[in-house]
Amino acid sequence: MQRFVQAVYSLETLAKPANAGAAFLGAIVGPLIAQAFGSGKFWVYALLIAIVVADWIAGSVAAKKTGTFSSEYGIAGVFRTTLLLWIPFIGWLLDKVTLHVFGVEQPGYAFYALTIALAYHSWESMTANAYRAGWEKWIPKFVVEYVSSEIRAKAERAMKQKGENKQ
Repeated sequence: MQRFVQAVYSLETLAKPANAGAAFLGAIVGPLIAQAFGSGKFWVYALLIAIVVADWIAGSVAAKKTGTFSSEYGIAGVFRTTLLLWIPFIGWLLDKVTLHVFGVEQPGYAFYALTIALAYHSWESMTANAYRAGWEKWIPKFVVEYVSSEIRAKAERAMKQKGENKQ
């Protein structure tokens, strides 16, 4: 049960400098795209959903392959994914608050920053899961090197979970 609670409430994997960089980039680039081509919020959110679905598929295959597939961890993942997909809505609300409460009109900095940061984080997870699932031949070597810390972290977590399941 402790692992379940820890998985649901743990945000330590999101608190990385690269995620902050992706959030900053999303806050800058997203509004520029919206100004040039109209609101792209739907497509940015659709991108996040597509990456999250691919992450779930790759993660499920990797878990089956390593023998760590469990309903307890999967249920925690459902709650974590629900929260992850809810966060862009919070960003959208923050953008609305800046307009209606503070009178500052802007193109969606909070929405784009949060959504792009989550998409980046989920892309790292998806890529590491795809590697662990045995699909590494389709991932460029420089990408594997780039996400190597995520691959190691997932492998260590799987080994720990495998040990807990034996007890």
